[in-house]
Amino acid sequence: MTDVVSFNTLIKAHLQKGSFDKVRLLMETMTREGLKPNHVTFNELINAMASKGGEAQRKQMWAILDEMKTAEVKPNQVTISILLKCLNYYSSHTDITKTMDLIKTMDETMDEVLLSSVVEACVRIGRADLLQAQLKFFEESAPITINGSHTYGSLIKAYGFVKDLTSIWRCWKQMRNRHIKPTSITMGCMVEAIVNNGDTEGAYDLIHQLRNDEQCRDIINSIIYCSVLKGFTRERKIDRVWAVYEEMKEVKAELSVILYNTIIDACARCGRMEHLPTILGDMKMNCAKPNVITYSTMVKGHCQNGDVQSGFKILEEMRQDPQLKPDEIMYNSLLDGCAQNGLVNDGLRLLEEMQAEHVNPSNFTLSVLVKMMSRARRLEQAFSLVEDLSKKYNFRPNVYVYTGLVQACIFNQQLPRAMNVLEQMVTERIAPEGRTYAILLRASMSKGLFKQAADLLSGALGLPDALPFLQQPVAVCHGLDHALVNEVLGGLADRGHSKDLAVPLLQKIRQNAPKVRIDAATQRKVMSPCIGSDGNATRLAW
Repeated sequence: MTDVVSFNTLIKAHLQKGSFDKVRLLMETMTREGLKPNHVTFNELINAMASKGGEAQRKQMWAILDEMKTAEVKPNQVTISILLKCLNYYSSHTDITKTMDLIKTMDETMDEVLLSSVVEACVRIGRADLLQAQLKFFEESAPITINGSHTYGSLIKAYGFVKDLTSIWRCWKQMRNRHIKPTSITMGCMVEAIVNNGDTEGAYDLIHQLRNDEQCRDIINSIIYCSVLKGFTRERKIDRVWAVYEEMKEVKAELSVILYNTIIDACARCGRMEHLPTILGDMKMNCAKPNVITYSTMVKGHCQNGDVQSGFKILEEMRQDPQLKPDEIMYNSLLDGCAQNGLVNDGLRLLEEMQAEHVNPSNFTLSVLVKMMSRARRLEQAFSLVEDLSKKYNFRPNVYVYTGLVQACIFNQQLPRAMNVLEQMVTERIAPEGRTYAILLRASMSKGLFKQAADLLSGALGLPDALPFLQQPVAVCHGLDHALVNEVLGGLADRGHSKDLAVPLLQKIRQNAPKVRIDAATQRKVMSPCIGSDGNATRLAW
């Protein structure tokens, strides 16, 4: 009387106990008795591996999928759903591609639940290109009947992610025309998608439309309003922020600490900290107690406006609350304020307080300290702080810290030392960024070190004959601005170094880095001294 269901039930029980060896024995018994594993069998195994996580389990999961193929059991919607849940930002390209390819081999048609899972996975892993391909595939294949607002929300979020405002509105209108009532989550996805695509006013108008709809006005909540507030904040429209806030009070929306933090952030970004007393008074009246984010945002706002002393006062006020503790963001904001205003002694005292409060400095902290010491002409102290703090707290300075040191050396007229910092970066296998090379290239050109500039550019582009320490893959800057390349080539030509530096460099770029865009004007400038009376380039050029 034993059938496949019996075996699947036993398999599930053993998987719950982690007895994978017993599961394998059961599957062998199953085969001997002439019973074939089905979708349920394989999906239980795959789900067990997925829930455990880890590299070994991931390999086993794909091995089970190979067994499915051998057993001629095609993946179904459950199989794909399990695999999609495993995908995240850190998933390998191979796993992502294999999962998406399996969708086309399913023995079932796509439904709206799986459609939602696919688009959400693409957004989760941050692959706009893959998402666009999947959306195009769905649009061109057999249409899927969508009956739930959740699926429309997922699609709207997806189209927002790929910056397709037309499709965002098409999905919304299709849902409304089919008389499907949006939920608060769907409405939140819609408003956020519109705001993130630069149409905050359109999102605000949509809120008003639904407020006038008796069936939908109940879905408008404080979170949806906050998305609009953030949009107006990014656009530096403090008057619109204030208008939305007044409307929220009028319609009796929830006035949470998150809302108030958003409004304070708007004041900070727009340089309108004079509104702060009113906001704090409203918070007290509405029993919204300030939290660490509230205080950090206020500190940041005052420091950005050059009022560092008010930032220090807020720090002391926060310390009066035993339930709150200043965090790294608050200390870094104050340190940055000290750097911007030349308050070196205050900054160093604050660094000591930060460590006394057991708030560990980070690479961001080091970047701010380097900037502060550089402006105070204390270059040696900048290097000492980087070395001492990174050793004390056991972390490696990152590319931003090293770039800050490079800039500090240039600011303090020590270009050779800046070159030493670049060499140290490459030695420690920290890839220089475009800004690192830009600082060094422009400084070399301004100092008349044209050969050094040409060698630096060769190293940045991975060309032959670069400086010895730049002849390593880590030294190549794949994101180097093409405008900078043209700037250096043109600068070399303008300073009389076309034949000896600019032309050979241009030739190497054409041969070894053909994707680098060289403007026609730059080419003419570089080649003009090498054009003979017959209009042809001399042998020196080619």
